[in-house]
Amino acid sequence: MCGRFVASRPVEDIARLLAVDELDVPADLAAPRWNVAPQATVLAVTSSRETPGLRRLSAFRWGLVPWWAKDPSIGARAFNAKSETVEDKAMFRGAVARQRCIIPADAFYEWAPAAGDSKRRKQPWCFRSADSGLLLLAGLFERWRPPEAEEATAAGAAAPLRTCTILTTEANELVGRVHNRMPVLIGERQVEEWLSREPLGPGELRLLTRPAPVGALEAFRVSTRVNDAREEGPSLQEPVADEEGGEAQLF
Repeated sequence: MCGRFVASRPVEDIARLLAVDELDVPADLAAPRWNVAPQATVLAVTSSRETPGLRRLSAFRWGLVPWWAKDPSIGARAFNAKSETVEDKAMFRGAVARQRCIIPADAFYEWAPAAGDSKRRKQPWCFRSADSGLLLLAGLFERWRPPEAEEATAAGAAAPLRTCTILTTEANELVGRVHNRMPVLIGERQVEEWLSREPLGPGELRLLTRPAPVGALEAFRVSTRVNDAREEGPSLQEPVADEEGGEAQLF
């Protein structure tokens, strides 16, 4: 799974690295964040339906709410989607066909099971690009309106709720030492194909959502402060040794 990540890079850098044409970023999302949790507002890159090829960086709530949902609370359970089954699930089928996005991140966290005493808190690990590059998390997005507003077309109608989910895949050897799932990372050469508003061809989804190569990431233990979504700050991403004095670095 992917239940927490780091988004600390300046918006301008993200826009440059992903060739973004339009920015629609609230001021509060321009500040760096080191402990982004589900239901938070995140930034995602999408391709315009009206102007093919035009890329937009804008805000989405993390937890996908399909357009047909009666209640947006369903999004609390849909912050991740398994890439292996996403085409078969009504929750995600429409979005994977034509509403794919990229959620930029600087790192993501996973938790190793607590050893020994079951009351011991799980140990968080930080996974980041081995070359300090931007991680491109594969996502899907939706726009939702309350059912009673579905037919409202008058000017001044409330803006739709924009939501997203992060796709996961089998963990590679590195991440697998901590957790059996990891977020799907889109390679730079696959960005255009992933952001296209056209359905993917047979087998393409599987190729695009394979586990990242082991050498693409590095990992290290971080403070258990990360376990509390209210904690923030760059110190959360600093390597620490475990309580038994083990090395901070995994690989």
